[in-house]
Amino acid sequence: MVFVDKKPIIQSRQISGVVKSKSENTGIPNATVLIKGTKKGAVTDFDGKFTYLIKDDNINNVTLEISYLGYQTKEIVVGTKSYFDITLEEAATSLDEIVITSSYGTAKLKEEVVGSIATVKAKDLGLEQPVISIDELLEGQVAGVSIQISSQLGEPVKIDIRGQGSITPLNSNIVGTSTQPLIIIDGIILSEEIGLDGNNFFDVGTGNLSENILNPLAKIGIDDIESFNILKDAAAVGLYGADAANGVIIITTKKGRKGKISYTASNQIGVTTAFNGLKYLNGEQYQTVINEYNTNSGNLQNVQPWNGVNTDWFNLLNTTGLFSRINFSASGGVKNSTYRASLGYQKTAEAQINNSFEKINASFSYRYNKDKFDASLVFSPSFALKKDPNKLYSFALPPTIPVRDENGNYTRFDTFGNPLAVANQNISDATTVAFLTSLQANYTFSDRLKFSTLFGLDYSDKDEDRYFSGLNGSGDFGTDNDSPFFRDPTDSFGLVKGRRMLRNRDTRRWNWNASLAYNNTFGKNHMIDGILGIEARKEKVYFGYAMGKGFGNESVPQPVETAFEQDYQNDISESAGRSMFSQLNYNYKKKYFFLVNFRIDQSSAFGDDRNTAYNGGIGASWNISSESFLKDSEFVDFLRARISYGTTGNSRIGSYRALGLYTTNFNGYNGLDYANLTSAPNPNLTWETNKKFNVGFDFNFLKRFKFTTDFFRDKIIDQIVSRNVIAETGFREAQINGAEMYNQGFEFALNTTIIDKKSLSWNSSFNITTIRNEVTSLVGLGSAFSTAEVARAQTVGYATSTIWGFDFIGIDPATGRELFNVNNQIYDSSQVRTLFGPSDWKPIGDSQADFFGGFNNTFQYKNLTLNVMMSFTYGADIMIDRVLFDNYRVLTNRNINVNVFEDAWFNQGDEAIHPIIIDNNTLISNSTKYLFDTSHIKLRSVSLSYNMPVKKWKIPLNSLSFTLNGSNLFYWYKNKSPKGKNGVAEFRNQYPESRTFTLGINTTF
Repeated sequence: MVFVDKKPIIQSRQISGVVKSKSENTGIPNATVLIKGTKKGAVTDFDGKFTYLIKDDNINNVTLEISYLGYQTKEIVVGTKSYFDITLEEAATSLDEIVITSSYGTAKLKEEVVGSIATVKAKDLGLEQPVISIDELLEGQVAGVSIQISSQLGEPVKIDIRGQGSITPLNSNIVGTSTQPLIIIDGIILSEEIGLDGNNFFDVGTGNLSENILNPLAKIGIDDIESFNILKDAAAVGLYGADAANGVIIITTKKGRKGKISYTASNQIGVTTAFNGLKYLNGEQYQTVINEYNTNSGNLQNVQPWNGVNTDWFNLLNTTGLFSRINFSASGGVKNSTYRASLGYQKTAEAQINNSFEKINASFSYRYNKDKFDASLVFSPSFALKKDPNKLYSFALPPTIPVRDENGNYTRFDTFGNPLAVANQNISDATTVAFLTSLQANYTFSDRLKFSTLFGLDYSDKDEDRYFSGLNGSGDFGTDNDSPFFRDPTDSFGLVKGRRMLRNRDTRRWNWNASLAYNNTFGKNHMIDGILGIEARKEKVYFGYAMGKGFGNESVPQPVETAFEQDYQNDISESAGRSMFSQLNYNYKKKYFFLVNFRIDQSSAFGDDRNTAYNGGIGASWNISSESFLKDSEFVDFLRARISYGTTGNSRIGSYRALGLYTTNFNGYNGLDYANLTSAPNPNLTWETNKKFNVGFDFNFLKRFKFTTDFFRDKIIDQIVSRNVIAETGFREAQINGAEMYNQGFEFALNTTIIDKKSLSWNSSFNITTIRNEVTSLVGLGSAFSTAEVARAQTVGYATSTIWGFDFIGIDPATGRELFNVNNQIYDSSQVRTLFGPSDWKPIGDSQADFFGGFNNTFQYKNLTLNVMMSFTYGADIMIDRVLFDNYRVLTNRNINVNVFEDAWFNQGDEAIHPIIIDNNTLISNSTKYLFDTSHIKLRSVSLSYNMPVKKWKIPLNSLSFTLNGSNLFYWYKNKSPKGKNGVAEFRNQYPESRTFTLGINTTF
């Protein structure tokens, strides 16, 4: 018998093709094209092209596996083909998604992340919304992140990650510890505009003389954003140590990609209208109310009939505002470099006349890489101009005052100016020139070791010019100097005319870091990687201030040095710090992941003996779905458990909290110069510490649902607070480490793909967060309550957001006086004022919501896309200003809430909400009468887009789309406003909100 050894015949075939990005439609360089199950294959070139000779006994059944970092892996059976046009989709919805875990160049696959990190891509942010700053786009997007947007353009957005991270001061001229997260853009640590310790000229209040604070994120163009990464727990923020108590937000801007140059252009225009404005009395109603006031107050000589004038100041001060945004960018790359440049312009003219915000943003990024070296540059200059002369908007003159007198001049009433004259004659300009820049270099010694260094600079120069014209009441002021030259003899009020205030804030902040990154695999199952680095940072802020009062020519702005009275001041605020940071990651079989990080920080804000902080964290995660008992499950796609614990701190406490502050006077007693100590030094002041614990689960199932939940508890100790000290010290208060509190809560997020068909899809996301806060310890002397009667307190056993006051139970039908329940006894308002004080206050509300979140839906049918974004909050209370409600004493010079006309007490037996209209009525500011529940659902944004089928219609463009958007459309409040009256919707904001509709076009070519 003859045996024949029949070997398979080896075939060969030359294959070639191109691997492209679906979103960019450009070639992907360095993508791998492998024979599945082997390490044999090819790597694409600069243009995404590849060539490979396949040798196999059955080529038609060979499977190609195509992959690239950040994209979904694709498999293709060779069959009989020789050329392949392959398109990869970005891994935005898969476990292969790349998550940026720090600004030090570290990133992980989503399945490898141990910490609690939320990522929001630009495409999910709703960039078509007409916002001023990019942080506004986060509202309702991320579990655990609360966004409070001011109704005034360009002001900073209050961001709380898992609650407020520190106690804010109640009655102190010292700037409190920052509660904002650390924000890093392309490695640049962003400076935060805050007031200046002990300086009334650079406060952050809401008065006409307060500084116009600008949101630092307004420096960034909306269309330049690539992604947000929000770091929450100790495992995620531990690398940032004493700067990360309030969480970290890492913002990445768009960069160039290799391939031929591509251009993007967009234009957006729209209109803005005011809504939820406070409703005031009309002319006839006002005359009825003011006559009642004068009658009850014994001023019968002032009772008079209505003059027939009915001036609607709201309509006069509001119009239809215009919005416009234009952007252009170019991006591309050659063999060893990539680049991107952009230029954008945006102007928002508010519904409030003459108020606007205008900005120009530019950006340029460049990256060069060759062999083991690569370097990158980011440069983003900006210009912003905020105009808001309409500052007296909330001050509405009586409707019985005409706009102009018989001579055509703006009318005046008593010593108060005409708000329309103020809007047209005053100047309130804040101009900011700024830039962000970073330079980064990396050198790869081997596949295992890499060196990186980065230098970042945040610079801004803001000039503010406020001119209060002498032609209207806002420019009047009294003086003890009887100067006939500056006094208008025809002015019966005897006031000097015209004021001008100039401010300058010049901010320079730089940060530098250098680090070594290491990774290695031992055997097949053990993988480690880590980073070790150092960092230095410094910030210096120059402040300049000048004010002049009384000018020879009141019609136009005059130089301050020509004023009758002059005041000048200069200040410098300076701080510096240095750090060492490290982190080590280990995983076994990509099932069990462990992390440990450690950081040492030093800061000039503390005394020499207390200027070092040691923080760190540990974390672990278990990919349960990788276990054999779930690996082949058709129900479970991914299941992971996470846990972490660690400490962080807060070095952003102002520059001089531990040091004494002096006030100087260069024209003192007997003409002598002197300085006096106004703030007590405390060399023992030390770092606040935040002990963070987190446990969470990630669960993806049925290839449609992605569920994440976390429980967290942050215990903050050694909090810096102002406490009263004994008189023998020479001070009223001092800064001490005198408080402890905790934030505790749950986060829940769900992303679903409800419909996923070729021509129809529906994606939905929902998140909800609940947080509990409680002060657990307070030390030091003095009252725990605010003496400014704003119903705030720092009290053990209660939240810092608790609202304190008295329980209002109604109006006495017999007398028209307010009645209160104090210690289960009924008193009227005058008795409450006389007999009781802050120690008798009780908790009446809480400004912290019981829960909050967001709900977003995206529907796509063929080329049409509908995006609906909503946010909600439940259980948050607000205490409104009594001036807006029923403070009758203002009636002599201004209008008042329309509710008074129907709901005030006029006669015995009336069941009323507002008390008798009289001059000597005692009002208790902090009572449940002025407390409103702000629970609501907000329709944030609705956009409808149409993507033109450019290829089908043979349009010579890569893409062309049109978008119609409506933003800040509607609120559904739990407690609706009575018809024709004011409710929480109107009282909530003294400055009305804006609703905007825009139409935009976007194209790439």
